[in-house]
Amino acid sequence: MGRAVYIAAALLTALAALIVSLGPAPMRQGSPAACVIKNDTPIAPELLPEGGAHWTCRDAADSNPAHQHGFARFDLASDGARPPRYMVSRIGPFDRLVLTVADRDGAVRSRSYGPDQARLISGAPLFQLELPEVTPRSHAVFMQIEGMRHDMTLTHAALFAESPGHTIGHYREMMFLSLLLGMMLAPVLFDMSAWSALRLPFIRWHASLVIAFSMLVFVQSGLVTEFVDLTMAEMRVLLIMALGIAAFTACMFTHNFIEDDRMDRRLRRMLPWAGAWALAASAIHSLNFDFVAPLGAAFHSYAMAPVLLVMMLAMLDAYRKGSRAIRFQIIGWIPLFAAFTTQLLSYLTPMDLPTDALAMLYLGVMSETAITALGVADRFYILRRERDIALSQAHALGELTERDPLTGLLNRRAIDSRFEELHAEGYETFALFDLDHFKHVNDTAGHAMGDRVLQIVARVLDEDPGSIAIRMGGEEFLLLMRGDDAEQRLERLRAQIPIRVAHEVPQLESLVTASVGMVIAPQRAVPRAGFALLYNHADRLLYDAKSRGRNRIACEKLCGFERRKGDRRCQERQGAAA
Repeated sequence: MGRAVYIAAALLTALAALIVSLGPAPMRQGSPAACVIKNDTPIAPELLPEGGAHWTCRDAADSNPAHQHGFARFDLASDGARPPRYMVSRIGPFDRLVLTVADRDGAVRSRSYGPDQARLISGAPLFQLELPEVTPRSHAVFMQIEGMRHDMTLTHAALFAESPGHTIGHYREMMFLSLLLGMMLAPVLFDMSAWSALRLPFIRWHASLVIAFSMLVFVQSGLVTEFVDLTMAEMRVLLIMALGIAAFTACMFTHNFIEDDRMDRRLRRMLPWAGAWALAASAIHSLNFDFVAPLGAAFHSYAMAPVLLVMMLAMLDAYRKGSRAIRFQIIGWIPLFAAFTTQLLSYLTPMDLPTDALAMLYLGVMSETAITALGVADRFYILRRERDIALSQAHALGELTERDPLTGLLNRRAIDSRFEELHAEGYETFALFDLDHFKHVNDTAGHAMGDRVLQIVARVLDEDPGSIAIRMGGEEFLLLMRGDDAEQRLERLRAQIPIRVAHEVPQLESLVTASVGMVIAPQRAVPRAGFALLYNHADRLLYDAKSRGRNRIACEKLCGFERRKGDRRCQERQGAAA
């Protein structure tokens, strides 16, 4: 894939992320607060409807972060619309939340809730509380949060006429999220298959990354509440730790995934530490220590900024050094980087940017999981191809060490370790060849001519389909044969040697003949016959054949402890050559 394709894909992905993030969010379906303020001290519920200084509205995000009491006013429509029944907001820690309904005649009705009384909603990290009775005479709803530690609990509050968790759109969203999770988890099956073939760390970490991001979506979407009954405090811990675990696995995956020579060693060493810091910062934030309370939700974003920086530097360095693997990661991570950067800028600048772009998160984790899975598959197939090439080269080198370079036949080293297996497969005839008076050929015709004769003999012996030909050294060859007609085939091969040599090398002064020592070792009779034992038998028989005039076969059949039937000595066959 060329550089232009990568850049185009990256830009399209970023554009899609921006479009999705600006689309309608579930919270926008409710009625948002008309005014949000923060203060140092709580206000009595009966005083909230009063005007004046209490409702000098300003952006809550610009308020003093030390203020731990938040107030919101919701103006009710007088056009006959269905009255609201629920207040829905983002999950966040607080001590007490008071909802007050004010009528035009001055009557007020209030309900006070603790965090354990909040009802979680699946589909988003939201909770809902039931309002006091809203009547046609009601003109406003007021919310007061005491001990507030998460600004979005205040700023993202909205009123609903019916519970968002019991609408057709909600159930459709649950089906979409379930489908999304199933698609996200699919690469784990590939990782399991790849792990069985190549046990490389990055495959294991990719599976962990996919599971971590799936868990992040499972928790962030609130889908977890469909299966587990959680309190808001427990849900908050899950939300925070899910992000920390996802960041940790992302750092570890990048650490192991990028090629060894395609990233600065210092950056590679920093990645595990960045991941560990993501876990530690998430644990600190989830425990809700007082020293981080003034920062609220911004603390987690600030703490994750160094992790984001290390990841970006590592990816840029790997891309600069020509990493093929990092290109997949960059494309997959663009929506996530955009979502986190947007959230961080919303805390650091007065820009009116979304701080909870769930749609961008869903797009980000989906693209990261899918595109990174393609990168893992690409890297896996590259490494497997390199492994196969290395194995082929090793096999070729092994073949070179087990082959005689002159004749191409197997050598003694190749047969020593395999003899028992071959014997068990039916190679029961052990024939040792030695060319008669071969030294005379070398002395009179030269060693080059002698080598040519050896090659011709090797081809003759290798032509028998039921035999394995081995060059033992010098002019000595070994033939392992199977089949009941091995003796007859052996005689034909021995007789072919002088004919073929004379035909292909007519300038020789005399015929080249061969003497053979042949041992028949039936598997049932001598199941543990070793190579050395049979070689010694065949060598003795070869000496016997040479002492009887050469150009002949001397054979013997080993009977083990079976009753001997007939003479074990086969008849000698005199060759036709003079």
